[in-house]
Amino acid sequence: MDVENRIKELVDILNKYSKAYYIDNSPLVSDVEYDRLYKELEDLEKKYPEYVMEDSPTKTVGIKHNNKIKTITHEIPMYSLENSYSIEDIKEFYTRLYKLFGLNPEVTVEVKMDGAALSVTYDNGRLQQIVTRGDGKSGEDITNTAVIKNLPKKISYKGRLILRGEVIMPKVVFKQLNKIRGEMGQPLFANPRNAASGSLKLINIKEASSRELEMYIYGTAYCDEEFITHTASLDFCKENNLPVSQYLYVCSSISEVEQALKTIEDMRFSLPYDIDGAVIKVNNKDYQEEAGWTAKFPRWAIAYKYKAQQVSTKLLDVIFQVGRTGAVTPVAVLEPVQISGTTVSRASLHNEDEVKRLNIMTGDTVFIEKGGEIIPKVVSVQEKLRSDNAKEIVFPDKCPICNSLLEISEDDAKRRCKNTECPALVQGSIIHFASRDAMDIKGLGEKVVEELYNAHLINNYADIYELNVSQLENREGWGEVSAINLINAVNDSKNIPFERVIFALGLRHVGAVAAKLIAEHFKSMDNLMNASFNDLEQVKGVGEETAKSVLSSLNDKNIQEIIARLKSYGLQMEYVSSATGSSLKGSTFLITGTLDKPRKYYEDLIVQNGGTLLSGVSKNLNYLIAGEKAGSKLEKAKKLEVKVISQNEFLNMINR
Repeated sequence: MDVENRIKELVDILNKYSKAYYIDNSPLVSDVEYDRLYKELEDLEKKYPEYVMEDSPTKTVGIKHNNKIKTITHEIPMYSLENSYSIEDIKEFYTRLYKLFGLNPEVTVEVKMDGAALSVTYDNGRLQQIVTRGDGKSGEDITNTAVIKNLPKKISYKGRLILRGEVIMPKVVFKQLNKIRGEMGQPLFANPRNAASGSLKLINIKEASSRELEMYIYGTAYCDEEFITHTASLDFCKENNLPVSQYLYVCSSISEVEQALKTIEDMRFSLPYDIDGAVIKVNNKDYQEEAGWTAKFPRWAIAYKYKAQQVSTKLLDVIFQVGRTGAVTPVAVLEPVQISGTTVSRASLHNEDEVKRLNIMTGDTVFIEKGGEIIPKVVSVQEKLRSDNAKEIVFPDKCPICNSLLEISEDDAKRRCKNTECPALVQGSIIHFASRDAMDIKGLGEKVVEELYNAHLINNYADIYELNVSQLENREGWGEVSAINLINAVNDSKNIPFERVIFALGLRHVGAVAAKLIAEHFKSMDNLMNASFNDLEQVKGVGEETAKSVLSSLNDKNIQEIIARLKSYGLQMEYVSSATGSSLKGSTFLITGTLDKPRKYYEDLIVQNGGTLLSGVSKNLNYLIAGEKAGSKLEKAKKLEVKVISQNEFLNMINR
């Protein structure tokens, strides 16, 4: 695979993982694995800057949120943290700080709770707004749905205050919640983190209150008061009866940091809530400002991740699942075992190469861990305990679903079912088409797709648009309201942008990022359908492998017929740019201070007129729009000789 294609592949994979972590709160891989891929991408981008993609995860925090939910632009970006996994990493962090300041600064070491990050705003003593992290620049407004029992509605401080914290569900509440859901036949939550995140958006206030969510403040993003240190800001929060974790250690040396990390690790599993590490921060606020931020991380803080918990159990069997692309994947069936507070009975074996690498056999005693404390996987085999009854794992030659002969792909050596009528492929393609990142058809999940497919109501994703209320309302467990809701969701999907229609088609090697690049390049489905191999290769980020795959799919008569039907149903088949003007094209902006209208109003104007928003003051900033109480950003901009303009000067630039 050439460099350009590898960069594209890494961007697609990492954006998928990022979306799962930040938006779905269901991580797909461990932090270690994510960081390994991230480092590979970062190194390639430095070496080959001409191939850097617009939506590269190295440029952003998290991933875009659901565009149907009301979003709020963070006045101050919610940055992520750089991860570390060893004391050597921490020592390297200390070395960087010493080079920057000429001394070893005082730091704090705090527990890193495993929950959902929120931004909370108080004004004039009242709780004004609660917003999720989202993509770091904007998040979902959950002010009216979030029920957090220890977060006060009023505080004594009358100034403006923007806080950052983590909302969690205590382990005992999580255990009881899953017990009740199991008794009611409802799906169980995978972990307290998922449960907490889902509970924030419950419409039923009584149900939301029963979830007993708690929040712990870990920092002040803005306050009319000024604090010399991070610990002083947390003391201020305590004085205002705001919840702050009691597990914070102030350290003056690397040896003290090591001891604090050890103390937290020792108490890790006895705490009333899940943690996934510790956070080390420079305590002095002036030093924080001097250290600054990268595009994603503060340079003055770092997260330390503890090793994932591992337990041993017995491999009872291996089953084979078939994905929407036909890939056959082995899944370990395990003797049930408790790990990180949940019962695990299945684990990933990834692929045939991994099975060979592990030298694993049915009947073996194996070690499993939950990657990032979430996704279970088999990590090793206790071969010394292998019995004479252990059996070799044999991969099938025929599809376990439709019994068609499997083919081995040349590009990734995976066994694949090529039968386009295989129920697994058909249902998988429909589920993908209806998923949130694609056509976002609420209510058309895995179980509903299976039901409608088995009833011969849908045999491909175009059939979705033929459904009607009368077909659904009399089905067992449905009713008129459920049927109407699904049909409304189907009709709403006709407004989904063209780039997501391309992604929804499920073309192999075409992720959400590649779909947008293709949409921007060809502008319409007609142009795309008439594209040649050379035309496709001209799209930045689309290499030979993807071009071949797209061309092969679009030349398939079944796909052509389905796309023609989708077009006739009124789906969006032309690309519409979010920018409506170009007067600010090529210019970068940042807003600071208080303006006469909400900050988002001006940020929207910048984007609509072709400008680019930056997250901080740097040499790449062209204009700083400064309002009242501009603060440190204004001073830094002046030092870098960035042009500072008022809101009226900005409006004149766009003829407002």
